[in-house]
Amino acid sequence: MDLSEFKYPASFKGKYAGVFVLTIVQFLGGAIHAIIGLGLIYAASGELVYNVYTLLYGVFSIIFAYGLWAGKKSGWLGTIIVSLFVIVVDVSTVLNVQLIAGVPRTAAFGEIFISLVFLVYLFQPKIVRVFKEHN
Repeated sequence: MDLSEFKYPASFKGKYAGVFVLTIVQFLGGAIHAIIGLGLIYAASGELVYNVYTLLYGVFSIIFAYGLWAGKKSGWLGTIIVSLFVIVVDVSTVLNVQLIAGVPRTAAFGEIFISLVFLVYLFQPKIVRVFKEHN
């Protein structure tokens, strides 16, 4: 088999493969954050505002992941808004100007990176077109 002939699948169940991967990553990240947020709130550990932020981030990520999978414009827009918000909060943490008390600096770098990846992917013209056409 000649590798130059290999082509990545354009879609999975009628969706772009990238939307599928982004949806899975966002859903898993959201589930992890929701569970951690609930655990922190239940344990009354750390800053309450950070614990609630973590829970809400997780819940909204799950909701918007479903919206992305369903091809809803609200899923696309919600993911963009949440990603931008996370970038602002985490960049402020890295710069030692915390907007939300308790955000761990070590986690901020990874969250900034994944949020930027989400934004770069979601603003591709073909992806914007898909979500504009459906809603």
